[in-house]
Amino acid sequence: MDKIDLSEVCQNYRARVIRVTPLDDCYLLETNRGPKELHVWPRIDVMRWSFAWRERLARQGFREVERFIRTRESKPYVLVGKQGVTMTDHVRKLEAFHPERDTAYQSGRVVAMMHLSQQESNLLAGADYLRQEQMKAETEWTRAKSLFESYRAKFAKEKGEKRWVVSLMQPLLQRMERSVTMLGDDRIAADVLSVSHKDLIPDNWGLANGRLHLRGFFRPTLSVQQRDVAGYLRHLYLTQLDLSQVDAFLDGYEEVKPLTREDYTLMLAFMARPREIWRSVEAYVNRVSKNKEMPITGIEQAIKSQQSVDVLLRHIADRAERPRSESANEPL
Repeated sequence: MDKIDLSEVCQNYRARVIRVTPLDDCYLLETNRGPKELHVWPRIDVMRWSFAWRERLARQGFREVERFIRTRESKPYVLVGKQGVTMTDHVRKLEAFHPERDTAYQSGRVVAMMHLSQQESNLLAGADYLRQEQMKAETEWTRAKSLFESYRAKFAKEKGEKRWVVSLMQPLLQRMERSVTMLGDDRIAADVLSVSHKDLIPDNWGLANGRLHLRGFFRPTLSVQQRDVAGYLRHLYLTQLDLSQVDAFLDGYEEVKPLTREDYTLMLAFMARPREIWRSVEAYVNRVSKNKEMPITGIEQAIKSQQSVDVLLRHIADRAERPRSESANEPL
């Protein structure tokens, strides 16, 4: 937790603070105006961006989002050195979000509304964040090629588990290359790139009085909106194994914000990146190369997870082609 003078910060607000409880990601305040949360933002530009999209989202009609409480001087945040501080209401009775087809549809609509609100801002450039994603993918691919080449030279003639891991390397590199190629597709125009959070997760949702609430994003890592959707759908399918929920989310999303060919290309590019397999194989190779024992159970589990992701990838790719079949024959 960042060290700041809480008493000085709280004087900027009309609420009288009774008790302060430090939490992992904020300060919980008991005040004469009810429970509040105080959040410290390491980046002021991200804080300003976050304030702007929350206000636009509320103006669109979705008010179940944590908005910044204004200070005595009607400012939405307090600046403390190079950091920003915001205060929001704390909702005590927020129930856990359990994905179902109806809530998937509702959440799809809300995420699309959030994305529309975010893309109105020019504070952060989506093209810059896509370049960061491209560079990260290329760096991982290059590192994997070097690591695997060294491992194959040492263990290609081995038998058993070590030889089996060698057999995984070429398909893994091909998947990584495919993701790199799709991320670098020169047909992706800058105007389809807007900034959002790197990973939308179930913890960002809650229910209160039967209404869906969008919460969190106070210390976000940022990326492009297509990664936001891809990451959430990936998690949704891996935990629910229900393609109807995936379609429900996308139906709700596209009702508000239609997805273009470029959107689907980027979503597939992020989904295609074999994250779990790469991490597990990398860990195995690094350990075995130092003559240390390493079970292959992690790799086996990662392969099972990737098989489920492949089902999702095929489903999303088919969905991407269906509405375009009459007007275009170019495959993704």
